[in-house]
Amino acid sequence: MTTSYYVIRSLFDIARLYPQKVAIVLDDQLWTYSELIMQVERVVYQLHHLGVVQGQIIYQFVERSFEMICGFLAILYIGGVYCPLSSILPPGRLNIILEQMQGRYVLVHEKTRNKFPIAAVQHVIVLDNILLRSLDIEDMSDLSISGEYGAAFIIFTSGTTGPPKAVVHTHRSFSASIAALIGWNVGMYTVRDQVLQIAASSWITHIWEISLTLVVGGTLVLLRQGGLFDVAYFSRTLMHQQITTLLIGPAIIRALTNYIENSQQTKIFDTVRQLCVGGEGMKPQQWTQFANLLSSYNVQICALYGTSESGVVLGCQLLNIKDTNIPIGYPLPTVQCLLVDDNGKIINTKDNSHEIGQIHIGGPTLFHSYLNDPELSGSRFTAINNQVYIKTGDLARYNAQGKLYYVERTDFQIKIRGQRLETTEIENTITNSYPGKISDCVVTKLAQNEDLLVAYVVSKASELDTEQIRNHCNKHLYQYMVPSIFVFLKQLPLNANGKLDRQRLPMPDISVLS
Repeated sequence: MTTSYYVIRSLFDIARLYPQKVAIVLDDQLWTYSELIMQVERVVYQLHHLGVVQGQIIYQFVERSFEMICGFLAILYIGGVYCPLSSILPPGRLNIILEQMQGRYVLVHEKTRNKFPIAAVQHVIVLDNILLRSLDIEDMSDLSISGEYGAAFIIFTSGTTGPPKAVVHTHRSFSASIAALIGWNVGMYTVRDQVLQIAASSWITHIWEISLTLVVGGTLVLLRQGGLFDVAYFSRTLMHQQITTLLIGPAIIRALTNYIENSQQTKIFDTVRQLCVGGEGMKPQQWTQFANLLSSYNVQICALYGTSESGVVLGCQLLNIKDTNIPIGYPLPTVQCLLVDDNGKIINTKDNSHEIGQIHIGGPTLFHSYLNDPELSGSRFTAINNQVYIKTGDLARYNAQGKLYYVERTDFQIKIRGQRLETTEIENTITNSYPGKISDCVVTKLAQNEDLLVAYVVSKASELDTEQIRNHCNKHLYQYMVPSIFVFLKQLPLNANGKLDRQRLPMPDISVLS
């Protein structure tokens, strides 16, 4: 399995074995595997006759839909380079990306065609028109897929840690990521599973959700556009579609916890057998609340870790779901993982020093480069003991059993008087100052003052006493760890992927210090 041909070939094999099995579902719509193959071939036919050749960049600018699945598979099939673009990108940002990419083709549907600057490409393919009409198409099975080192897809980082970067993955890294996940947990996706497709098309995870489900003959269940943030609809989908497998992050966990507690819905996870948790680090109090809700269900929980540049590379099963410290796990098959400290020294898994280091990942799942940016690409790769690794920008530490625990991003490191702070300790202390009333907290450093900490406190309570929080912190933290300013919010700002958007945190009023 060295190219994306594996994904397409597996899809055809499943269609032959189970032609009437449901492949994809969105609310009341469904396609069987035979219908999915037919629709994919229609798109391939159109791309072929427009002159698409292997290695050409093809944008996809669609909302979550059957067309999204069709377009992705068709681009893989014809050997193009899949480049998904979010339909909610600001026009200025979209134009910058298009100028950088210089692609000639775009797949859209009726809902998004008027949002795309058509002058930026030579060919606009409206998927609705292709999939609705009856076409006599020739056999496309003789098309070959690019070699293993050819580009398979380009994904843009979310921009939460700086400007978006165009991450190029090859067919080799794509298929290696799929193989690593399947090899790590053979029963993670099966032909009997109903898998909820959650990730937006701008997030690399949507590629694994689609591919891993369809190569084993499972059923992929889509949410309607905007459904991710409609927790009542999300919960109904879990129940009505009898979802068995899903990957969620902290933002969804928080929303589900609040919804279940307020609505007293007790059957939401009745059919779920495999729940994967990924994304940002989870606050202990939030996880405890969620774990208590899950304790009555027969759900296997896995923690997963990955980046846009590496794919999913670490994982572990959580045997004790009420443990508030959630690990990010062990390396998947074929993946190498090292922790390296600030001095370039490799931290040993057995020394039990709890020393913090940056996660370095090696192996065949690594991305090829950042498009048109050799300097940035070179800065991300490093050689250790004659092995190529990427620096992830994530800090972690080992526990006594050799499991990795996420600490924070290097970008968000906070040092006060030259000493590194772990903001999670401060955030947990603040949360515990008002048990049950503070749902989240983020501590940052104010740019205008090197030694000034700001705490953003999330609570629906109308009145929280700043002095009570400060006094609680003074009792449990060193003085230099106590925030100088507390900002109260109803919720934290999130980006389209449901992650904290630090750039949108409000500027605190520093006049309170005078």
